[in-house]
Amino acid sequence: MRRSSTHTSLTYGNLRVGYYYGNGCVAMYVQLGAKELMEQPIWETADLIRKSKSNATDEYVRSFIDFQELHYTEGITAGKRVSGFPDWRHTGHSSIDFGWGGPVTVLPLSRNLLGSVEPCFFLPYSSANEGMKDGFKVLISLPETDMPTFRVEMGKLSNLDKLSSL
Repeated sequence: MRRSSTHTSLTYGNLRVGYYYGNGCVAMYVQLGAKELMEQPIWETADLIRKSKSNATDEYVRSFIDFQELHYTEGITAGKRVSGFPDWRHTGHSSIDFGWGGPVTVLPLSRNLLGSVEPCFFLPYSSANEGMKDGFKVLISLPETDMPTFRVEMGKLSNLDKLSSL
């Protein structure tokens, strides 16, 4: 969640109030079972996500930071076998100019960033990839035991182009 939608004046540590210190992201969650997710219209899921994002108040952000600090060494998870699907396509990270141009790629620092055991990140192409500006990358984290099945399924997808050209 981008903090631009909420005004804040954090005064932790030695930070001087009124100065810009960077962007921060906090995880916002919608809890749905797989059956519920598959059966309800996509607009209902989108509405739940929109409502979840509106809960990012100053109090929520401070609580999130405090929780992270208290439990970081234990390893923070959203639960066993929970998957997260964060969409980073519109965060603006890919268009930042560091003075020598934009980033070559945009990736999370850790796959455990959101506490999800098996996250699937939707990532933008960098501004350096002009030909791909309308596309996006998908970063998937899976247990090693699931990789053989994943390879088979990806092989089927890659053969679709060959089959459709016949």
